[in-house]
Amino acid sequence: MTGLEALREAVLTCVADDLTTTAIPRVDLYRVSQPIALPPAIYPPFISLILQGEKRLQVGNQSIRYCAGESFTALCDLPATGEITDASEASPYLAARLTLDFAAIRDLLQQMPATDFSGTSHGIAVHKVEDALADAWLRMVRLLAKPDELRVMAPLVEREILFRLLQGPQGGLLRQAAAVNGHFTNIRKVLLWLRTHYATACRMEELAAIAGMSLSAFHRGFRASTGLSPLQYQKQLRLYAARKTLARHPGNVADVGYQSLTQFTREYTRLFGLPPARSLRLFRQNGTDSRR
Repeated sequence: MTGLEALREAVLTCVADDLTTTAIPRVDLYRVSQPIALPPAIYPPFISLILQGEKRLQVGNQSIRYCAGESFTALCDLPATGEITDASEASPYLAARLTLDFAAIRDLLQQMPATDFSGTSHGIAVHKVEDALADAWLRMVRLLAKPDELRVMAPLVEREILFRLLQGPQGGLLRQAAAVNGHFTNIRKVLLWLRTHYATACRMEELAAIAGMSLSAFHRGFRASTGLSPLQYQKQLRLYAARKTLARHPGNVADVGYQSLTQFTREYTRLFGLPPARSLRLFRQNGTDSRR
């Protein structure tokens, strides 16, 4: 049995359908027994391994498919939609996700030799899962059955997973993402600002200054990293915030940055697929977004 097959069997035994937030920080497991559409959500920087089935993500204008034996890496907070396209009761979709800790990656890099890597501005990538990475993930999942060992061993195994990632085909991407003054770090500064000021009108020159980049380089880098323009990204943040705010406290859409109810309804329906009233009823029933 290969490491990937053993990992699939281990995940099958410890998760029920849907998301399982494990006792290990930053580690989530997924099991889905039928094809489903995924609601729009903002995904944190993460690496996700598909162990069985297939998934499609729509990030801006990019459509990304990945399947069993492949991993998806995202280096910035990504507004995305998608679907699980291959799943059944007999052969459920299975995946494992690690939310990336860039401070831990930087600490690890200090103990590793410098490596030349080709530069890229793209914030997402798909790669084959190597055996060494699957083996490290298998040890992580097996810790869930050993709570007396988990607190001590999980950080060590997470460190090994990060090491294997840095040694693998996504290593150059992660090195760039962790660089203190690198391209992705500068873009993430802007994303953090936008998440705090989603309802505030902003000038592109101001955002470029936050990133410490020229205006043209900022535009190119932002779209390559997120799949969206800065204004599209802010609009999606505003709509996510509107849904959460209005679900709890129905009120004036001006509270979330919209002066026109018609414009809000049009943009909300385009993103979420339903007009606000119907969508908010479903959102209240489900409680939270489902992220897979």
